[in-house]
Amino acid sequence: MRRYPVYLLIMMTFLTSCGDSSLTRTLPNVTGTTGEVLVVMDKFMWDGSPGKAVREYISPVLLGLPQPPEPAFTLLPIRPEGFRDLFVSHRNIIQVSTTPGLEKPVVTYTRNKWAETQLVVTVAAPDTASLAATIRENGEAIRRSINNAERERLTEWLTTSAGKERSILNAGDSKWDLVLPSGWKPDFNREGIMMISLETPSTTQSVMVSVTDRSTSRIGCVELADLTQRRMSDEVKGPDGGSFMVIEKNVPVSCRSFRRNETDYIEMRGLWTLEGGFMGGPFISYALIDSATARAVVVTGFVYAPKEEKRELLRQVEALMYTVKKRPE
Repeated sequence: MRRYPVYLLIMMTFLTSCGDSSLTRTLPNVTGTTGEVLVVMDKFMWDGSPGKAVREYISPVLLGLPQPPEPAFTLLPIRPEGFRDLFVSHRNIIQVSTTPGLEKPVVTYTRNKWAETQLVVTVAAPDTASLAATIRENGEAIRRSINNAERERLTEWLTTSAGKERSILNAGDSKWDLVLPSGWKPDFNREGIMMISLETPSTTQSVMVSVTDRSTSRIGCVELADLTQRRMSDEVKGPDGGSFMVIEKNVPVSCRSFRRNETDYIEMRGLWTLEGGFMGGPFISYALIDSATARAVVVTGFVYAPKEEKRELLRQVEALMYTVKKRPE
């Protein structure tokens, strides 16, 4: 009898036992473009109250974007019988259905179901009326989950594009890293403040990072607006040099606080304009407090694209903003 080495027998046994196992199966990459959401729903529901709830509560018109209006996502409705082949690997999927006899509505979130980095949201309810109500009640949470999935994908893409490239901000004894993706260039980098931008013939995307001079125990919406306004006005000038960037007061800003990766954030979204000029566009600004120094770190991203849709440009800026990290001492 031929004698096989012990390690070879073990390997052959493992491959045989796992030949059809999910452990050896690799998922395909997601399909679709950034901001797209595939909605699997019967046509009568899409035309009725559940579809209306999806459009109004999951993908409402975004505030703080200049004309023309843009929804939060590009919705792609598809009937359940057509949900097969390449559709199952779409990046963001919402599956909506009624299940008679179901005791109460159910909303589930599944990652990597049929493709890598995929998000699948399933909404089921006993009837059409409760289904629409469930979508309305959970619309914001579903919207945020899709936004988070898109930001994670974009962050990975931007980080991979950057390789080891970083823009480093010195603020006293602290140093802060910002990923510097391919094509992005430093505008300035001084003690406590820096800015990088990506410019094309028709668009500008920028991210500015600053650290306050004084320590603080708390920062709220008013403080964030004041810090953002001051940084904008001091550092971002118009083409003529006599105009400067400000927060547009005639358009409502949104402000929220949240916790991410064990860090407390406060975030503001709105519209910037040029004082003494005719330019404008959307911006996002967030702040966190460095626990070691008690100084506030303010990160502001903005877009200028007068003839382009701005939603995905702003989403890219937002993803880049959240790559800001403090360097180990």
